Amino acid sequence: MSKLLVETNEGVRTLVFNRPETKNAFDAELWGLFRDALNTASDDSNISSVIVTGSSNTFSSGVDLSSMTGEGGSEYEEPFETCIDALVNFKKPLIGAVEGAAVGGGATILLHFDAIFISPSAKIKYPFSDLGLAPEVGSSYLLFQSLGYQKAAQLLYESNPLDGNKYYELGLAKYVGEDFLSEANKYAHTLKEQSLSSIIETKAILKSFMQTDIAQARSMETKAMKKLFGSEDNLKAVEKFFNKKK
Repeated sequence: MSKLLVETNEGVRTLVFNRPETKNAFDAELWGLFRDALNTASDDSNISSVIVTGSSNTFSSGVDLSSMTGEGGSEYEEPFETCIDALVNFKKPLIGAVEGAAVGGGATILLHFDAIFISPSAKIKYPFSDLGLAPEVGSSYLLFQSLGYQKAAQLLYESNPLDGNKYYELGLAKYVGEDFLSEANKYAHTLKEQSLSSIIETKAILKSFMQTDIAQARSMETKAMKKLFGSEDNLKAVEKFFNKKK
């Protein structure tokens, strides 16, 4: 079965991360599948919006660390970067339906969405200080923009998980509740009643205000990530991570 399930209902496309054995962690293949699905939906005139969710009561546990080690590491960077390009440039409403873990890349991608519908029991975590790494996907800028310097700094320094209620209280979600998926679908179909061409143009204008800052943040994050990846702190943190899983 595919690592990304694709369903379409009356012009609303739903993408489902489907690697339950890894809690829907991203490997190079899943990044590539997500990228292609975003680009296809963005250009398909029959698609009005996209909902992204995860299988098995989990959104995504983030990067599959095992896929970044050994030979797999060299295959990872291109699909990751081109997927984030597709995410940043997606033209239409992008809606997240989140339950369970949304960690690392599973959390940072949500900052690029237009609306998040979240379960109260969800666990959002930016684990970069735990792993001896830097933020990614422009999340440093997007958290700063949304929360201000101190809240963003504390969130990234401490790496403490946020439940769905806290995430909503921070203003990062449109809805929190057990009906998060049905409410996400209801919202997507409500937007269908609006002019899609108007929404596309409005989104392009709104995103233009952030375009330069997001690009700069991604560039700085990439440099910091390359500096830290393989460092003593990073290697100790990854070893600790894998020991926890044993």
